[in-house]
Amino acid sequence: MLHLADLGVLWRTQPYRAEGGSKPFHYLLGYRGVELRAAHNGTSPPRPAAHADRLRRILESPRLGHLLGVNQFFAELADYSRRVGLGAFAAGERGFAREGLHTWRSEESITEFYGNKITPDGYGCWHEHGRWLGFFLEHDTGTEPLRRVADKIDRYTGSGKPYTDRLDVARRLAGMVLIWTSSARREQGLRKALQAKHSSVPVATASREHGHPDGPAGEVWSVVTVVPEQARRVRLGELPTVIGGTTDDGTPRVLAELATRPPSPLDDDDDDEGAYLDGVTDEMREANRRGIDVGDLVLTDPDPDEDTTSHGTPARQPWQRRRPA
Repeated sequence: MLHLADLGVLWRTQPYRAEGGSKPFHYLLGYRGVELRAAHNGTSPPRPAAHADRLRRILESPRLGHLLGVNQFFAELADYSRRVGLGAFAAGERGFAREGLHTWRSEESITEFYGNKITPDGYGCWHEHGRWLGFFLEHDTGTEPLRRVADKIDRYTGSGKPYTDRLDVARRLAGMVLIWTSSARREQGLRKALQAKHSSVPVATASREHGHPDGPAGEVWSVVTVVPEQARRVRLGELPTVIGGTTDDGTPRVLAELATRPPSPLDDDDDDEGAYLDGVTDEMREANRRGIDVGDLVLTDPDPDEDTTSHGTPARQPWQRRRPA
């Protein structure tokens, strides 16, 4: 990093800390790096003043903490892959034989790919023990009301517009949703709000307070469900078995099967046999429809039981899928 900074490919700075002391060094793309990227893409680089203004806006943005948190999540997955010998971050097809983090797409690129239908904080694809898992990350900083965070799941199901397919977005997704919360207490409250939603898209939560030595790759994830066998804490690489398996590009099988059904504007999640069986009761769904408070719902403690299956090796990366119409 220091050598790249000396070459001008990267630019580093220590942001001001109002309470005193020094923040860690922040590395951004330097102007030499901008020129190299422009040459690679066959475009013209921005003016130096324009690039300097962009760096200033990034450092002064109120979303800087959120951006660093998202980057930290994926960086820890990549670090774990190297540390335990799964393999380095593989962005090309020749890296399919290796395990670990194979895909890391930014919020901007994945939002554009899905035509602004969803706005996740990032997309990743994880490969371990022959299983592939595509996931959309929602990084929770603890600043939003829990119900607002839970409502983000609605975007992954459908547009919500009348007389349209209620599952139009879910049919196109290439992954489940992972919500990375700021505290264990907040995770518990969020799960209560999420359980009242009958989502066709599998959702799992974890808290940064769990402090597992393997970070987000460890046994910290719990699928949102009231079925005890599915609510147990599992490793990231074991999530495919809990949600019923994934295809060879990381898509949950429940969503792949949903995509094969003809769309209908009258599709009802409650009667959807292809939807993820989340164990939500009719009373909970009715309470959600009427806006009744579901804060008293009781969660089932995780169970240490495990299960494993395997799937084949994909022929292409998830981001090489045809852009949804």
